[in-house]
Amino acid sequence: MHLIIFSNILTPRIKYIFNFIFKDILKAEIEFTGNSQYFLQSEQVKISYGDQPLGDELFFKSTALLFSNKLVEIKPKTISFGEYQAPFPVEQSALPFDVFAASFFMVSRYEEYLHQKNTEEEFKPSKSYQHKWKVLDKPVIDEWALMIKSIIKKKHPAFKFHEKKFQHQPTINFNILPGLPEGFLNRTKFVFSALFKKENNYLSSKFDRLTGVGISNEQVLEDVNKIFAAKKNTPLYFVDFPEVPMDYIKINGINQHLHSQSVGLLRPCASDKQKMTEIKEGLIKLRKIHPVAIPLTSQQLDVLKFPICYLNILNSGITADYSMGYSNVPGFRAGTCTPFNWYDLQLEKVTPLVVNSYCLTDYILQYLTNESATKTLHQYIDAVKVVNGTFYSSWSLRSLSDHPKYKKLKLLFIEMLNYAGN
Repeated sequence: MHLIIFSNILTPRIKYIFNFIFKDILKAEIEFTGNSQYFLQSEQVKISYGDQPLGDELFFKSTALLFSNKLVEIKPKTISFGEYQAPFPVEQSALPFDVFAASFFMVSRYEEYLHQKNTEEEFKPSKSYQHKWKVLDKPVIDEWALMIKSIIKKKHPAFKFHEKKFQHQPTINFNILPGLPEGFLNRTKFVFSALFKKENNYLSSKFDRLTGVGISNEQVLEDVNKIFAAKKNTPLYFVDFPEVPMDYIKINGINQHLHSQSVGLLRPCASDKQKMTEIKEGLIKLRKIHPVAIPLTSQQLDVLKFPICYLNILNSGITADYSMGYSNVPGFRAGTCTPFNWYDLQLEKVTPLVVNSYCLTDYILQYLTNESATKTLHQYIDAVKVVNGTFYSSWSLRSLSDHPKYKKLKLLFIEMLNYAGN
């Protein structure tokens, strides 16, 4: 037995969000139809989406968003729903708001497209609708999906959903620093480039070493791998390369520690053709330290712009991205803790790029007291566990070192692993 979904018009948006909620989150088999006669005669569990029900099926009243194929300025109305505001209110429906339009609005980052269309400024989480609606701190789409599941089970107790389990995936990022090249002329050129290129971290790393703040990537990688040796899962590493020839980059110790690990490219967001070249050069360097880094993954912790960043990532052959989150504010940027295929609102189509959303970073935790940071960690892990989602967090490799400056963060990282049950 499966679910049969009826709508008079089956738009790409409708198919996308229904597939995400029912197949990806709830793990149910679904079938779409626009044929009312076929729908009414079917013996499957029936759900309709439109202006009015066809019979006694589960009916979800629709709003206009999913029937459109254009990116238009909208300011969603809301209705009080428990402790928060839910957008796209409707009447005489299984839920008092259009849950599918609301979910699509969040997961597609509709408001961020509009923001980038109108200004070059960075999109701030405090300006987001999710913040205004008080749902940023919860994987609200997954919670709504469980409500839909409960409604279905109430009407059709015999219907079975496939099991979905909680998962935990920490991500760890670091910069590979260049070393001085051989030969006086090469060294002179290199030092001058380090003075004038802000991308080159060589001089600042030297200063860190002199002041005792410097961190050995090789040593920390070895320590982290020991921590994970007794765990069920492994971290996903993201590496940023300096803009210097590969000959200047010291990788011997690092590639040994990354040999059996999953590795992706850090900071690949590209907003122009020059940056596209940098992505491709970064991928070439990544393959030199990790030849089997496929499928290619990426993470962007700086400004993530829609749709240009994801378009250029896709055009570079990257198939999975871990950039969806706010580096300085905890929360579920796309409203979900379930991986999803990115929907391009400009082309109105589903893309092959799989987006994995993080909800916490070490940057956020470092400014909290120990008690507050631990409480925040537990809160977000619990929120994801309740809906059987995937808990993603982002950490800098230096935060996991034994340097006194990062002692609190390393202890929090270990607490996270233990509390998540991995």
